Amino acid sequence: MEDKLLIADTKDILDAFVDNGLHKEFAIYCQFPHSHKVIYDIRIREVRSIEFNDGFRLQRK
Repeated sequence: MEDKLLIADTKDILDAFVDNGLHKEFAIYCQFPHSHKVIYDIRIREVRSIEFNDGFRLQRK
């Protein structure tokens, strides 16, 4: 099966991906830098992989 990458160009799009559970099944690339608030909102949930354009990455261990 081919891996798919979702692109979030805004925090609202990232929030929609997370709210719909897509962060568990797909890798997400954010076209904006991470912030402490974004990381806090996401860390409480299980993620496959979320990478920000500044190189910061959250990834399932």
